[in-house]
Parts: sequence; C-alpha cells; structure tokens
Amino acid sequence: MKKRRGLAMAVKLVKPDRKYLPSVYEAVAEYRATPSKFGIHIVQKMIAATENDFADYFQNIADEEAGIGLKPGYVTHTVYWLVDDNQYVGSFALRHALTPSLGNIGGHIAYEIRPSRRRQGYASKGLRLCLDEAHKRGIEQALVTCNAENIASYGVMHKAMTAYGGFEDSEYKKDELVEKRVWIKTNR
Repeated sequence: MKKRRGLAMAVKLVKPDRKYLPSVYEAVAEYRATPSKFGIHIVQKMIAATENDFADYFQNIADEEAGIGLKPGYVTHTVYWLVDDNQYVGSFALRHALTPSLGNIGGHIAYEIRPSRRRQGYASKGLRLCLDEAHKRGIEQALVTCNAENIASYGVMHKAMTAYGGFEDSEYKKDELVEKRVWIKTNR
C-alpha cells in the first residue's frame, strides 16, 4: 500500500460498524492500559460497550445522531471511527450544534487516538476529514477545544486552523481548568 507522510492512503472516517470490532477490542485494551486524563466521552462509551459486546452501542449512537433520547444538555452528534486499512485508529464526534457549555468546553469536534497510533499524524488527518463532514452539514466554522495542558491536541488544532483559516478564541477558565478554543473554517 502506498504511504504518504507515514500514513497509509486508506485512512478514512467511517460510521462505527461491527466489522471493525476486532481492532476496537485491541484499542480498548490500550486505552485501559494507558488511560488519558484528556479522554473523551465517546471513547469512554465505547470502552463500556465492550462489557456487553456492543449490544446497545450501535443503536445508542444512531439514536443520538437522530436526536432520540438525548440527555439534558446533549446535542445531536455523529460518531465516527478513524480507520487505517480497516483497522480502528481513533474516535471522532461531530456535534451538530453548540450549547453555551459546549462553546466553552467540547466544541463541535472531539477526538481521541488509540495510544499505539498517537504522534503519527492520525489526529491531524482525522480532524481534516471531520472538518469536511462538518462542512457537508452546513457548519461553516467548527469550534475545537482542548485542555491547555494537552499540547499535542493543541498543536493539531492550531495546525488545522492555520491550514484552513480561522482564529484562536480566548481561553475558557474556570477554577483550575483552562481550555484552549480554536475556530476553524470547514472549507478549504
């Protein structure tokens, strides 16, 4: 398979599907062995789903995308898995709208890459693909946020902002929490 900047050309965002579960279970073992203090909710949900062999997971994410049974404060969102050569690499969530809370922490796009695939360009590639999906949904500028201590994620966000256009918004601060906030245009 032809390589480009270390990534296989088969890197894509897909809707979660059972055919990827063997590599998802491997990734869950990695997430459990090296938990991140910056972990995102959709990955925690995926990890929990392994306890019952994903019996309800696929229906739950479909319902949330359709706006069915959303918890208070939640918005419709689409969950994507980033795969490389049909192997799970990471998870992305594209929120279709923002609440005031998501405007401070969370934004439109959240992502997490499995530990063995970090620092290989997957977050950047996945974010670009997710920005394309946001554009298809009519989101002209997507807010992406991260904890100020998460230097790797901030680098990915800033790089995308520079490539696509956008701006860095003021930091959100509450108690000890400092959140970096970047708006990125979704069309190139």
